[in-house]
Amino acid sequence: MQEQLNEKLSLLVDDELDNTQAYALLKALQHETELQAKLRRYALISQALKSEQCSLASPDFADKIHQKLKQEPIYFLPRKKTHDNFKKSALAVAASVVLAVVWFSANQLQHPVQPYADVNAIAQRSVQAEQMNARFKEYLQAHDNVWYVNDNVGNSSYARLASYQQK
Repeated sequence: MQEQLNEKLSLLVDDELDNTQAYALLKALQHETELQAKLRRYALISQALKSEQCSLASPDFADKIHQKLKQEPIYFLPRKKTHDNFKKSALAVAASVVLAVVWFSANQLQHPVQPYADVNAIAQRSVQAEQMNARFKEYLQAHDNVWYVNDNVGNSSYARLASYQQK
């Protein structure tokens, strides 16, 4: 069993282990410190064989740094107050919004909305059209013997039948 674990560790370092076996091996490594130490040694040997520069850190290196950081003194330095700037900018935005609303409402009061303005404009156009139509009818009546307008009641029709008898 131990030889199989050593062989799997060697394959893991050489990146020749498939994903499922590598995952199972790493899960087993989480709880066993002896296997973790072996893996570190195998990785160090692999780096040395490949003539890469390597340095060896003690296993508790990270813990020592963590302890040193805890021992550092804490300085309570005053910080700049940024919330005052936020209040000022919020007040400026609110004032701008109020100014825009007042300006908009003043413009609305100067130019009251006429809901039937379009209807009035159309009615005026239709009156103008009727006047032009009447002038056109007068022109046709004055310049032609035949009156092509059938709106006027009481005028004689444009066609007359004439008949005569020969004796």
